[in-house]
Amino acid sequence: MATNGAQKQRNEELAAVDAVAGRMHEDWRRDLLKTNPEQRGQPRMRMRGGVMVDVNQPWAKLHPKAQADNVRAAGDAYKAVKKFPRDREAAAALVHDFWIKRNKADASQPKELFKPYAKLPEIEKDKDRAHVDAMTKAIASVRKRVMTPRKTKTAKKSAPKAKKANGAAAVKIDAQAWKRLQASAKRLSAALGREVPAEVLLAAGADAMAAVAKALAAKSRARR
Repeated sequence: MATNGAQKQRNEELAAVDAVAGRMHEDWRRDLLKTNPEQRGQPRMRMRGGVMVDVNQPWAKLHPKAQADNVRAAGDAYKAVKKFPRDREAAAALVHDFWIKRNKADASQPKELFKPYAKLPEIEKDKDRAHVDAMTKAIASVRKRVMTPRKTKTAKKSAPKAKKANGAAAVKIDAQAWKRLQASAKRLSAALGREVPAEVLLAAGADAMAAVAKALAAKSRARR
């Protein structure tokens, strides 16, 4: 059985990866179209999970195998930041090493990108640094939410509900939503290479939505 410390770290990783995976893809695509505007609307085929898919798509329309690859990339960024929490360059170099391992079988990738991190041009190093920066911010945000307890009311017993995680009260959901959540947890577990309970995924999603709502509320007050 996992210790409380190990469980907290897994919850932290899950929440941070969930927050970063889609954002990293959208940031990459924004930069791609900014520097290569002619690629807007054009397919950019890459090998993901054994199949060629178009990665030049918004996150919501991205092929599931490409989304899973982004989840793995976010997980790798988490590992790099945890290993080198105070060394941005070392973490970025490890992110690049992970990228090479994930993409070594993809013949569509430019060969010059498989150089050691130290020999990459700065524009390519910046992509790895961006992963480190995004994950560092996500981890800080997750920890801040955990350190700031909030009072919530416990839902009444009826439909399946998430177990308590990180001090949050149980959340009631209908059977169909629970089935979809279990399917998402199964896909995320396959991408990360370890089991991610549906309850933990629900708790992480609730925390993320609460953080977004808080940020929007603050922004709205600032405009008044």
